[in-house]
Amino acid sequence: MVQNSKWTFMVYLAGDNNLQQYGTIDLGEMKKVGSSPDLSLVAQFDCMADQTTRRYHLTANHTLDGDCVAALPETNTGDPQVLIDFIAWACTAYPADRYALILWNHGAGWKDEDIYRVARDGAFADEIPRGQVRALSSGRVSRALFSTTVEQMAVEATKRAILFDDSAADFLDNIEMKRALHQAAPAFNGRLDLLGFDACLMSMIEVHYQLRDTCQVVVGSQEVEPGDGWPYDEVLSKLAADPTMTPEALGRAIVDTYVGWYQTTYPSLGVTQSAVSLSRIESVAAATTDLADALKQSLTASRTLRLLFQALRSAQSFTDRDYVDLAHFCGLLTESDEEGTIGAPARAIVERLAGESSPVIAEAHHGPQVEDAAGLSIYLPTRVLSPLYSGLDYAQQHHWDDFLADFVQS
Repeated sequence: MVQNSKWTFMVYLAGDNNLQQYGTIDLGEMKKVGSSPDLSLVAQFDCMADQTTRRYHLTANHTLDGDCVAALPETNTGDPQVLIDFIAWACTAYPADRYALILWNHGAGWKDEDIYRVARDGAFADEIPRGQVRALSSGRVSRALFSTTVEQMAVEATKRAILFDDSAADFLDNIEMKRALHQAAPAFNGRLDLLGFDACLMSMIEVHYQLRDTCQVVVGSQEVEPGDGWPYDEVLSKLAADPTMTPEALGRAIVDTYVGWYQTTYPSLGVTQSAVSLSRIESVAAATTDLADALKQSLTASRTLRLLFQALRSAQSFTDRDYVDLAHFCGLLTESDEEGTIGAPARAIVERLAGESSPVIAEAHHGPQVEDAAGLSIYLPTRVLSPLYSGLDYAQQHHWDDFLADFVQS
């Protein structure tokens, strides 16, 4: 019988795109720590170099080729079944008391309208600034090179993009990811202990709400991630030194290590990282409904629009300007309407994000361009509301989309 380790750390590298070289580097970082009786490090890597997808049990004692335990035919990392099969294999072959799954690739928050801009333009990693390479699929171009058009995706309620596979011209969207994690749940005892996004722009209330029933702690960045991504050797060194870490403790360690590494190594880059407890996300989501209702009811008043645009001019936003830091935005509304009908629900959100029961259990940032980041973003466009937004769980169960529909028309 296989002895359980304390943690199995699974990394799903969608490297069949311009990030391939970083995947090889990150696997090397993981090997610096390597597996132990208390920690199993496993990875699946689909790259552009050949038609093979490789599974690894990473050690400190062998070459990377020596750590390859299975070679699969070409896979499509955007196919949910490929992710489900990897999770099932990893959890069966390397059972543990706790499981972490890291999704490694480009990220675009909840959006998927522009995911293959880079494939269309023929851009490659060595032509792109280090600080932008993981954000290549998060621009403003509303075109995608895959078989389903954006209009069809809207009808099908297919939402957020991550895990891009250029060879298959496919990606794993938000609804597929939720479905994949639910289907894989028996392998990891019903709920992942930690889900990490080594990708851009993923720490959003919309993303976390969609995944609220699938895992305990989510770690991700509000801003784009530089090409180097997570410093896996430093993160895993901490876990190897203390494999009794709780999911919350591991989330905090990832946040602190990531931002500290960039602050030292590339101090000119603006970076963010946060860990969110999904059991606490509903309270904040409910508070945004109260704010949405208050804003919607008074949007015809010039004073309300003035307050909104005044707050948006100063609020922390990110590379995708439609993504705004929720706490900072609500704090600005509170300051400008302390005793008003908008200030009160805005203050409630600030308080729920700042108190001991806040879903944001760890947050760190570095750089003047992200100095007001507080860990959780929200979608707040000023001109065009994506038709895809209404299909999100968050939009269907709360009222933020109703407010946005009126706001962009005001």
